[in-house]
Amino acid sequence: MTPQIITETVWALACDPDLSEPWIPDEIHVLSTANGLNQIKKRLFEDGVFQQMQQDYPSLANIEFKSTDEYLHHIYSNGEVLNDLKTPEENEKAADAIYEKVRQFTSDDNTVLHVSIAGGRKTMGFYAGYALSLFGRAQDSMSHVLVEEDFEKAIDFFYPTPYSHLVSDRDKRVVGDAQYAKVWLAKIGFIRMKDAIKARHQLNTEDGFSDVVQKIDESFKDVKLTINVHNRSIVVNDAITVNGISTREFAFLHWFADRKVNGKPGALKPRHKMSQKNITPESMEYISELTQEFAPYYLEQKLEENPDISMDKTAFEGAQSLLHKKLQETLGLELAAKITISQNAKNQPYQLTLAPEAIEIVDLFSA
Repeated sequence: MTPQIITETVWALACDPDLSEPWIPDEIHVLSTANGLNQIKKRLFEDGVFQQMQQDYPSLANIEFKSTDEYLHHIYSNGEVLNDLKTPEENEKAADAIYEKVRQFTSDDNTVLHVSIAGGRKTMGFYAGYALSLFGRAQDSMSHVLVEEDFEKAIDFFYPTPYSHLVSDRDKRVVGDAQYAKVWLAKIGFIRMKDAIKARHQLNTEDGFSDVVQKIDESFKDVKLTINVHNRSIVVNDAITVNGISTREFAFLHWFADRKVNGKPGALKPRHKMSQKNITPESMEYISELTQEFAPYYLEQKLEENPDISMDKTAFEGAQSLLHKKLQETLGLELAAKITISQNAKNQPYQLTLAPEAIEIVDLFSA
C-alpha cells in the first residue's frame, strides 16, 4: 500500500551519490495482493512517477518494470486473487507465492537477486527473508529502506529528486524539499542455507513454503513411521503422508517393517538372478525362501491370483532402490535416510533403520 518503497529502494541502490558502487537492477518484480498492486499501477504508472524517475536518473532508463502481470505478481488462493492477507490460510498462500518466486529467481546462477522486505504485512517480510535464507547465494542480498520521519508523512514523496521539489502530507502541509530528503538502505545479513539444504534434504521443487519448513523440522526429530496397509500409504511423525508408493515397493517396506517389529534379523540380498545360468542350488533355495516370505505381502496389495513373483537379486535391488528414491523425492534426503532399508556394511543384512517401537503397522498382515 506504499509504492514509495519501490522507488526509494531503487534510488538507494542505484542513485544515492554516496554510493561507491551503484547497483542498477535489470528487472523489478513485486509480489502483493490486488489492493497493493492497484496502488502501484495507479501511483507509479498511471501517475507517471516511475517514468519520471527514469527521466530524472538516466542510468535507470533500461530497467524493465511495467504495469503488467510479468512484473506485478498477484497472490492467489484457490484460483482467486487475494485482496488482503488477514487469515492464516491467506498468509500461507502468500508464503508459498513468495517462496516460489525467490526459488525461481535464484535457480539461475547468472542472476543476482536483491530482496526488499520493506512494506506489506509483517509476515510477508518475514517470509521473503526466510525464503532468501533457504535459497540465497553469495551474490544475493536483502535490505529494508528507511526514510527520515518528515518525509515518511509526505504522500507525494517517492525518492530524492535531483532538483527542488516540495512535498506535502495528507493535510497539504509542506513537509520539506525532496531534493534534500534522507533515504537509507539498511542491508540485512542472512544465513545462506541453500547448499546445506540441497546436500541434506534435496526437497521436492513442488513443495510449498510450509511443506519445506515442516520436512526440514521433522528431519531433526526422532522418526515415527506408520504404515497404512489398507490404502498403501505411510505417515512420518503423524505429520507427513507419502502416497503413490508402487505395489512391490510398498510390500517390500511392509515386509521389512514387520520383520523389525517381530524381532527378526535383517535379510541378506540374494547373490544371483533367477535367470543366471550359473546359479547355485543354495542361491535358488535362498531366493525361494525369500520369495515365499515376501509373497503374502505382495499378494495382499496386488489383488490378483498367482502373479509372477521372485525375490531374486534383481527384484531385491529394484525394490530397495525405487522405494528409497520415492521416499527421497517426497521427504528429502535426510528424512528419507531415517526410514531407509539399508545395510550397515558391505555383505551385511539389509534392515529397516528404525527401532521396533518407532514403527506402527495399521491393518496388520496376518500370516
